[in-house]
Amino acid sequence: MSDVPGPLLHLAVAGEWERARARGSYQRSTIDTSLEEEGFIHCSFPEQVQATADRYYRGRDDIVLLRIDPDRLDVDVVVEEARSGERFPHVYGPIPVDAVTSAEPVPMGPDGRLDLGRNR
Repeated sequence: MSDVPGPLLHLAVAGEWERARARGSYQRSTIDTSLEEEGFIHCSFPEQVQATADRYYRGRDDIVLLRIDPDRLDVDVVVEEARSGERFPHVYGPIPVDAVTSAEPVPMGPDGRLDLGRNR
């Protein structure tokens, strides 16, 4: 059980999420890095996720927003400072699919920006 307030949010490629559902756990750190390579899974708090989407996921029409209940995780969740100075939650291990309370497709606007307005 985590003492980090939830929910935690993670932007995932739809195909990776489907593979995770079949496997029973999600193991991608970022869009192009595995948990094994990074050591943790990057997440955001609700107020941070749009900026994350704008920075790394613009132009992608295959993204789902995972909403994660930190109390359902059996691995450490640590809020750590990024290079920008902002603090983000990092999950130090696989995320069991039953810790994901929703997985919503994220629509892409005409400018390529992901529209997370209704999903947060």
